[in-house]
Amino acid sequence: MKYKKLTIAALALALTVGGATLGFRHAGAVEGAGGTPPKPAGPIKRAYWRALGIRTAPLQLRVVDATTMKGIPGAGCTIGETGDRIETDDKGIAPTIDAPIFRHPRLEQMLAELHGQLTVLCYKNGYRDSIYMGVRMHQGSTTETEVWMYPVGAGDRRIEPTLYQMPIHRLWRIQLADKYRLREEGEGPERPQLSRPERGQVAPQEAQGYGIQSPLRQPEPPTGAPR
Repeated sequence: MKYKKLTIAALALALTVGGATLGFRHAGAVEGAGGTPPKPAGPIKRAYWRALGIRTAPLQLRVVDATTMKGIPGAGCTIGETGDRIETDDKGIAPTIDAPIFRHPRLEQMLAELHGQLTVLCYKNGYRDSIYMGVRMHQGSTTETEVWMYPVGAGDRRIEPTLYQMPIHRLWRIQLADKYRLREEGEGPERPQLSRPERGQVAPQEAQGYGIQSPLRQPEPPTGAPR
């Protein structure tokens, strides 16, 4: 196992150095004073991901008008982490692309992160830019995300992007809270009134995979009251 990890690291380093020598840049690199759009991830970058064990999965976007819920044709969409660009058809549907499953580099070592997350930006003349952060990617399944875009109104003065934060899987949130919460303080994430009545017993929500509950703390008697 140790030699396997060393081999993967050496291959990743070689691909990184080779890519830099050939003039390949990271997909998120910004060039020039004003900045230029990131270049799409090419075969070298994708080989680098595979060397690191990063998987990919299909991603399909549908861009709709948030007021009419009808598809927006000709809307451009970019994957922030890779620089890949696609455009919607006359029904507002973009072609399916193969996108990486990026997981949190540190927390993945401690928690079983069930999915990766990507950032999607869509733009179209006459509409506010839409930024979707945390689009969930699952290995072995297609992610279908509907992107809402709001048309620019006559009275709008500041045309700022609309930001959406996609929810993180509930089981991963529970694991993260259980990892860092002090066990002698606080309660678990689901219905604290179901905490175990006595130390050593199992709370009902634990059996359902809802995390570890702390023992139910008995209230302190009033000052001067008999114990």
